[in-house]
Amino acid sequence: MITNFYPSPNVNDRANGQSPSLVILHYTGTVTAIEAHEIYMMPQKVSPHYMVDRDGSISQYVAEDKRAWHAGKSFWRGDTDINSSSIGIEIVNSGHEYDMEPFPDVQMNAVIALVRGIQSRWNIPNKNILGHSDIAVGRKIDPGEHFPWELLHANNIGMLPGPNHTDMIDHVHQALITMGYDSDVDLYAAIGEFRRHYLRHSDLNAGVDDELRRALSSILQQIS
Repeated sequence: MITNFYPSPNVNDRANGQSPSLVILHYTGTVTAIEAHEIYMMPQKVSPHYMVDRDGSISQYVAEDKRAWHAGKSFWRGDTDINSSSIGIEIVNSGHEYDMEPFPDVQMNAVIALVRGIQSRWNIPNKNILGHSDIAVGRKIDPGEHFPWELLHANNIGMLPGPNHTDMIDHVHQALITMGYDSDVDLYAAIGEFRRHYLRHSDLNAGVDDELRRALSSILQQIS
């Protein structure tokens, strides 16, 4: 399944000997995989554990038990060293600065197989399959509102709101904090990133409405 292994120099040990408990999905934001590869091989830059190319080929840069440098300044459920607690997957896509083309089926099938294997090896629950935008609100927006989270969900990976959920959350800010979002970030920025992941067909700037309240209620019931 892994096509190539390129040992990136951007690696160290996970803090406190911890095992990965999160999977963070990114897009490369580059036109080609070669551009991203060159960055990952530059000392003192960034590194993922894996990169999935458009043709479904997978390159590994860091062993899963080691700390890759992909999350940057980030936060989830009180954790501010996401690099130590996660496995990072870069998905080749030009991103928002370019055309942000659709993610091909062959690429997504490879992502699904890769994430499924990681979850099995490290016992990572679906609530911990996140986008870079979830953990870096206001700083990152990848893998973007066009990333097909519903395809992952159809393959029992990650979480989405139940389509027939009717209960609604009253306290939106507290609900976002309970999910894992940083309480110090702007509320409406966090709402926008929740929408980007969990309500990707909605208006990212819609703010608080019944759709959001129902979606938050559904997700909180799933993680409780």
